[in-house]
Amino acid sequence: MAASWHPGSGGASGNRVRPRIVFADMDDTFLAPDKTLLPRNMDMLDRLAEEGIEFVPCTGRAWSSIPTAVRCHPATRYAVPDDGSVVVEAPSGHVIFDCAVGVNRALLLFSRVEGLLDRATFDVFADGLVYVDQAGWDLLGCLGLSEVQLAYMRRSRTIATLPLPRLMREAGLVERVGMCWGDVPGAAGVGAAARTAVERDPTLRYTGSYGSAIEIVDARASKGAALTWLCGYLGISVEASVAFGDSPNDLEMIRAAGDGVAVGNACDALRGEADHVTATNAESGFATYLEGVLGA
Repeated sequence: MAASWHPGSGGASGNRVRPRIVFADMDDTFLAPDKTLLPRNMDMLDRLAEEGIEFVPCTGRAWSSIPTAVRCHPATRYAVPDDGSVVVEAPSGHVIFDCAVGVNRALLLFSRVEGLLDRATFDVFADGLVYVDQAGWDLLGCLGLSEVQLAYMRRSRTIATLPLPRLMREAGLVERVGMCWGDVPGAAGVGAAARTAVERDPTLRYTGSYGSAIEIVDARASKGAALTWLCGYLGISVEASVAFGDSPNDLEMIRAAGDGVAVGNACDALRGEADHVTATNAESGFATYLEGVLGA
């Protein structure tokens, strides 16, 4: 059971690690509920940079979809986009490690789900960007997504000028793929069929940060595996890492970190696995927790 921590409480009953490296999910963890940057969290990035503590965005987003102010911040020398499918150097986005889906498995999965694509999108995460075809772009507005989620998905996606199979064949690296079916009549059946299609390939797995979509990655890829790899690459003990998350796709990261922290709005499964629980993302829980660890 996670220990809770609240501002002014003097800390949790469990150990809190003074970190050498900090990993954080973006949506509903580091970012505000409307996906904007929170001033206190950005101030904390300044402090991490000043104290020589690495900051690593660790997210299901593509590299290009991480907010520019985070990607280009002095504290950010590395990032883990695509649910751990790649590790990149910042701010160049150069891939230094990959456990990507790749073109062949992505094409095979596309062929298996093609019959669902009048009711679901097929998103190709390749070369740091997210591509969707025109039909998928048009479908986004019909899936019952929240205004915030719809605006983010449109902002972060590029309409492919080539058919998706050709685009994938010509891409430098297909990092992962995703599918979204939203919350409309029949959506549950589409989701079940999409999951079944992924399960036919034991070298793939799916995860997700919300219930109307899946994020499809290599079965070996996870935020936790990427955290462990990057700590080793940098010569930093995993025990000196702190990680923040809110969703099921953060579970491996929370388990792997020396100190796994759930924001107050996290799902029950993550709260149960975390070493500590901090304030919600709306309350700058990331900064709140680190202020307590690093001191005034």
